[in-house]
Amino acid sequence: MKWIIFLLCAVSASVFAEWTVLENCSLVKNSSNDGDSFVVECAEVYRGEKQHRFRLYFVDTAETNANSEFEKKRLKEQAAYWESDDPDFAMRMGMRAEQTVNKILRGGFTVYTRGDYAPSMGRPRLYALIKVKDRWLDEILAEEGLVRIYGKGCNLPDRTYANTHRARLRQLERAAKADRRNGWRGTTDEVKAAPVVFEPYDTVVQSSSAWIYSIKNGSKVTVLPRGTSVTVVAPVAQGRMRIRFKTNGTVYEGLCSKRNLEL
Repeated sequence: MKWIIFLLCAVSASVFAEWTVLENCSLVKNSSNDGDSFVVECAEVYRGEKQHRFRLYFVDTAETNANSEFEKKRLKEQAAYWESDDPDFAMRMGMRAEQTVNKILRGGFTVYTRGDYAPSMGRPRLYALIKVKDRWLDEILAEEGLVRIYGKGCNLPDRTYANTHRARLRQLERAAKADRRNGWRGTTDEVKAAPVVFEPYDTVVQSSSAWIYSIKNGSKVTVLPRGTSVTVVAPVAQGRMRIRFKTNGTVYEGLCSKRNLEL
């Protein structure tokens, strides 16, 4: 009987791996951030550093750029998940997810990580669960219809099994679909009936020069000089942001690549 109890304890320990809890974390503005992956400043040192790039378990938000064939392919897949054939629609949902996350995480949050590495083509990422007050971030995003339930899962720190949590996400997703929230609203209604959940960024200063494109036809208009103060008005398609800036006392609006804004 003692051996049986020992084996059960050993199996339980292996199923529910040890978590590191990082409290009082804050979001760091970074051009690589999106709705499911972002740079975080931790109050305490973890693995020799305070800043880490974390990637959410269980969910995937849409790409916010279409600069590579990989991103374009992903956008088609993400649009199809929401029963759409429009990659630009998926990109708008990705931008909406990013802005929603920025708003939710603004007041601080707690990161739970086991230190597992997530696939990445840039800076290394660690898988994590994010808790805001008493809620998991992936649940909030599923509830808002801003993610597809996709990718690596895990057993939770509170000893909830991965399959149980995934079923909970599916339940929230069904409710979002029934209410036609965000991605589940569909491309027909999205532009007219669903205003983008967007709070303008604080004014940022260009650290490098960048092309400005026409709002009317998308053609190149001028180069925004380094050091210009820019206010982001709203996200648009193809990884661009609508911006407002002042030159020689006159205020202009145009489009600029999100990547160039270093947001």
